[in-house]
Amino acid sequence: MTPQRVLPRTVRLAGIAWAGAVAAGVIESALAMIRIASEGTIGPGDWLGLGIRVAVYVVAAALIAGLVRGSRMARIALTGLLSVLGLASLVVPAAMDVAGGATVAAALGGGGLLGGAFLAVRVIHVLLVIVATVAMYTPTANAYFQRSSRLPAVAGS
Repeated sequence: MTPQRVLPRTVRLAGIAWAGAVAAGVIESALAMIRIASEGTIGPGDWLGLGIRVAVYVVAAALIAGLVRGSRMARIALTGLLSVLGLASLVVPAAMDVAGGATVAAALGGGGLLGGAFLAVRVIHVLLVIVATVAMYTPTANAYFQRSSRLPAVAGS
């Protein structure tokens, strides 16, 4: 019988928060497509953007699965792709809009059809990314990822 590593609560929390962030991204995409459709025709660029988002969500789901299995590379990829680039894509344009005189709510997509829903989902999305990122780098998470053995993880502490 081989010993098994226990999945730390912080890594489980990171996995749940990442899954929630991806779900929020999916909801944002759906709301955005509804908004675009209500304003007229969905164009090729809109479909391309949606396709790129779907690809990102699929890759993110695979990385989240790797994260909870103890993959250091998944943790690094999630950090670079979603914690840095993804979060920047959510926050930087909004910050630029606020700097240009927009309200925070408007900058985060809070206007127009379904604006309130989009704003709420966007805020939740950003918060979940932050929670997931912090949880991935707690001392217990660091210890989990530093173990050299590739033993299967089990739920626990």
